[in-house]
Amino acid sequence: MEPLVHELWPVIRSFAERGLAQVEDAEDAAQEVFLKICARISDFDRRRDGLSWAFAIASYEVMTIRRRHQRRRETSGDADKVLGSLADTAPSQEEAAIRSELDALVLAVAGTLSTEDRLTLGLVGSVELAATSNATFRKRKQRALERFRAVWRKLYGDD
Repeated sequence: MEPLVHELWPVIRSFAERGLAQVEDAEDAAQEVFLKICARISDFDRRRDGLSWAFAIASYEVMTIRRRHQRRRETSGDADKVLGSLADTAPSQEEAAIRSELDALVLAVAGTLSTEDRLTLGLVGSVELAATSNATFRKRKQRALERFRAVWRKLYGDD
């Protein structure tokens, strides 16, 4: 068995690495291949090609590991998204500087708008819907945004 493992290990491991994203998974797949070869060596038909038989087992193992990872992503997809978003919440210094600059520009443009437009856009205070219907408020907001965009284009251009 030692010569078989010595000759076949690098080939099977390389095959598994091409089929799987992580090296650890490729190692696991290669180990499983050799365990199955050892367990089924008595069933092997010597008239057939041994390398093809080993590659068939290896491809099955690679697909099994891929399916396992896919099922894990499906069941824990929401948790991964939440954890991923928590890990990336802190902005870089460059992002913080850009954000600060944009906030200052928005405030400068907002300063040119009427108090009613600033209230409607939620740039100051809170938006009161009690006195107006939804359709009226949407139209008021649309017009306030148009005035905001016009001032923005005048000061900073279309880009």
